[in-house]
Amino acid sequence: MGLEENEILEFTRSKDYIFKKFIGQGGTGKTALLKDEILDTYFVCKKYLPSNTNDKEDCFLRFIDEIKILYLLSHTNIVRIYNYYLYPLNTAGFIIMEYIDGQNIREYLFSTQVETFENVFIQLIEGFSYMEENSIIHRDIKPDNVLITKEGVVKIIDFGFGKNVIADNTNDASVLLNWPVSELPDEVSDWKYDHKTDIYFLGKMFIKLLEDNCIENFKYEYILDRMIITNPDKRIESFTNILNSLSNDVLEQIDFTEYEKSVYIRFATDLCNHINFFSQEPKFENNYDIILENIGNIIKESALETYIQNNNYLVNCFLIDSVHNYNYNKNKDIYVKHVIDFYKLLSAQSNNTKNIVIENIIARLKSIEINEPYSDIPF
Repeated sequence: MGLEENEILEFTRSKDYIFKKFIGQGGTGKTALLKDEILDTYFVCKKYLPSNTNDKEDCFLRFIDEIKILYLLSHTNIVRIYNYYLYPLNTAGFIIMEYIDGQNIREYLFSTQVETFENVFIQLIEGFSYMEENSIIHRDIKPDNVLITKEGVVKIIDFGFGKNVIADNTNDASVLLNWPVSELPDEVSDWKYDHKTDIYFLGKMFIKLLEDNCIENFKYEYILDRMIITNPDKRIESFTNILNSLSNDVLEQIDFTEYEKSVYIRFATDLCNHINFFSQEPKFENNYDIILENIGNIIKESALETYIQNNNYLVNCFLIDSVHNYNYNKNKDIYVKHVIDFYKLLSAQSNNTKNIVIENIIARLKSIEINEPYSDIPF
């Protein structure tokens, strides 16, 4: 098959799904649950077809913007988009998205322990920090737009009012909806909305959840206090700064020595530098006993070597069902001594501290890009 540059490729093979049920209905369309029989996997199809509106064209452009934003984002705590279909003449379209089997954040956190709130808060900050790194603001932060899976994984959804602040530098607050707050941030009066405004509304939403569940002694209350300052100049600067504050808080709990910190950082850097990207959503092993046993076996096999003989085995210590799930860097060697030092460090910790160390390793692995291959290749 001969191809010329810029030639349009027409895909004649269609993708079929099995309709299961409608799971949502709104003013701009409806949402359906579909199943891919080949993959034996469920997907959500978001249909855009507004009714009784005079601004169909404007809403349709916003729908296209949502597609563009979601294609930029690939993070464990953000809903994934897999495909889309547009019908411009009918101002209609569809997005095929990740199916999230869970509850919204309000339902999930009802009558749970303070530790669950802490875990959810950290995941929220990780997701919004990633969006900030990619110049995306959400602009519609509310409990219905934060889902949590049965496994406790936070998923930020609904980017219909989101914006790429690089592609669109008009940071206006014209999309303010029915925010569940009694006091708006100062910048809104000047019709401005940026990452710091997302910080404010996320803080307000989370405080409301704490109050509704009568949660006291929330570990990160001091961070929330800085998030909800109405004056943007006095508010905490960025989600990155919040994430750094959370990391520092963890390190203070562990009370590592400088040598122990260097051992951890060296190992975590070696591990993550070995992976270029994940080819699908990774599942992480968080049982420290299993991880220690597997690392111990690797050390035995490489005891007389300078470098680990198979870096993949080391990466697989932190992954579940990881065969062919990532692309690795063949030019990055990992010193056996670095692995031994980390093994000794982890073995010497209390069970609680072991969990914290593993959580930090997994947090680093979560930041690695997910680059899923497209299945329908015409040449």
